[in-house]
Amino acid sequence: MKLHCLIILNFIALTACNQVDSTSTTSQRNVQTAKGKIENKKTGIPQLDTSRITFTSINQVVQSKKFNAWVELKDSTASLALHFDSSNQDTLSMSYSPECWLFYPFKVEDNQIILYWDNLIDSKYDFDIVKAINKTDKRFIGKPFMTLELINDTTLKATYLIPDLIKKINNSSKERILFPEKFTLSQEFYL
Repeated sequence: MKLHCLIILNFIALTACNQVDSTSTTSQRNVQTAKGKIENKKTGIPQLDTSRITFTSINQVVQSKKFNAWVELKDSTASLALHFDSSNQDTLSMSYSPECWLFYPFKVEDNQIILYWDNLIDSKYDFDIVKAINKTDKRFIGKPFMTLELINDTTLKATYLIPDLIKKINNSSKERILFPEKFTLSQEFYL
């Protein structure tokens, strides 16, 4: 959780830095540095790279150094957001909210991500999803429950290997589908 808070604080700081000299055009203000970071010409302050993020392989998805979120947005609701963290390469973080995170071990095999069920949760509140996961049968822990496959440069298709479990978790929320069929890479910051 501390890592996620640190990432969020860095994002906020960088966003505040982006406000400097907001009246001039981006092409006049920014310069690509040798390391590939965007830097403000006048201040030298690093800025967020706003170029479109895409992937060509599952390995690129899990090894990305950027804080990417994969989510299904429908109307005004969102699924769980998937976050691959290059510093924790064998665990997928899923955010229900900034106060509620789920963690699932995974491995990459045959150009797919295979996720294994766990009930590891870091949550400030006792949300319905937390209650539903805590009520799941412990025999599921360590069993593959979902595979993710890159179907285009910004979309992961989910296949659920224990559909009754996913149905139970999805039914815990009346407002949102937590585990959808597809997760799309958010091109904007999303938590």
